[in-house]
Amino acid sequence: MGGIRSNRSWAQREPEPAALADLLQRISCDLIRASHDDLAGAIETSLAGMGAALEADRAVLAPRPSNGLGGQYVWEARRMNGRGRWVLADPLAALLDRLELDRTVVCGSRKQLPSAVLSSFRAQMSSAILVPLPNGGKPGGALAMTAQAPRSWTPEAVEATERFAGMMAAGLERMATLSSLFKEQEKRLRAEAETRRLREQLAHAGRVTMLGELSASLAHELNQPLTAIYTNAQAAQRFLQRKPPEVGEATAALVDLGQDCRRGADILGRMRQMFRRHETERVPLAVGPLIEHVLRLLHEDAVARDVNLAVDVKPGLPLVNGDRVQLEQVVMNLLVNAFDAVTGLTGPREVTVRATPRGKCVDVAVLDTGKGMPRRELERVFEPFFTRKPNGMGMGLAICRTIVEAHGGRISARNRSDHGAVFELSLPALPEAGVLRARLP
Repeated sequence: MGGIRSNRSWAQREPEPAALADLLQRISCDLIRASHDDLAGAIETSLAGMGAALEADRAVLAPRPSNGLGGQYVWEARRMNGRGRWVLADPLAALLDRLELDRTVVCGSRKQLPSAVLSSFRAQMSSAILVPLPNGGKPGGALAMTAQAPRSWTPEAVEATERFAGMMAAGLERMATLSSLFKEQEKRLRAEAETRRLREQLAHAGRVTMLGELSASLAHELNQPLTAIYTNAQAAQRFLQRKPPEVGEATAALVDLGQDCRRGADILGRMRQMFRRHETERVPLAVGPLIEHVLRLLHEDAVARDVNLAVDVKPGLPLVNGDRVQLEQVVMNLLVNAFDAVTGLTGPREVTVRATPRGKCVDVAVLDTGKGMPRRELERVFEPFFTRKPNGMGMGLAICRTIVEAHGGRISARNRSDHGAVFELSLPALPEAGVLRARLP
């Protein structure tokens, strides 16, 4: 705080009006420039500077407890540190609050002090300037400049104290407002974090539900490497039991066995990544490999349902910023719904996945050759608990919409012109500069 000092040079003479005016101007500038974190310190230093300038022995700034600040500022002449101090409770501050001043009270001797002040502070105070803090026309606390000896307070000192009280009231109001804003911001951030946590829980529940629906297909996919492992183990044992042992054949069988083990581990790894519970992680993603990973998980399900899968992913797609597991969940849900739409049809059972660039977005579409949907169902398909499946929960597409919108995208559904339905999602593409930064180590 430039220019505000608690030195006793002010006590060598009666403060000049010009000096007081200059001090008040510096205090006003310092309070205006102070940040929220520095405002309390600015008030403490200003109180010390004003107390020293008025040759007071003690200065107390006592805002009303109702303003939410919950404390007072106190300066004493014997504390030569250039600042006041913040205290949780001060006896004079509590007394000033009970007095409920509605005007400035100037006391040059003890007999002029209010009786309540005199009875409580007879040994500590003989004269004082007591000024109510303005607060929208209502008492907002008080400012007290006190001295142990009787003295005559000049009109200039009284006027300066009143102006100073107005500055302190403004500073306290600003502090209370900013504190309220910070509290509201903290509440908002906590609410956003809670919303994010609930969204992650909902998405995880959707993936677990999907795992149940795909359990037969996944078991079939995992059964293939397990069967191969057993077969190769048996073959290696037979080759080694021969007379003489066929070491080369046994070694080849063991090599195949190791490859089958890795294949089984890859299947389990993909399942674990897809269905584990995790914190949302936004990173630059390539849409093509994301779709490819989902198709590997659903390959056996497509074969079991006799679905012809077509993939049309344009090369050179821009990256998107997102959570890989959640976006894979969206694509998987759309594909499983498309499989359901064509299962049991006598005609062609075709499902197509397309990914194309469009302006500043990347569009992903899942098309099927099913029967399509009535218009009234198209309008409700993304609503929670709306389902067309006999045993469905009606949460899959609702979760998809939540995930896509959380990524700044949109998702929609429509019927194809000939037959079947199309589900489309659009995600914001990373600008080229953002892509380059994302690739830097």
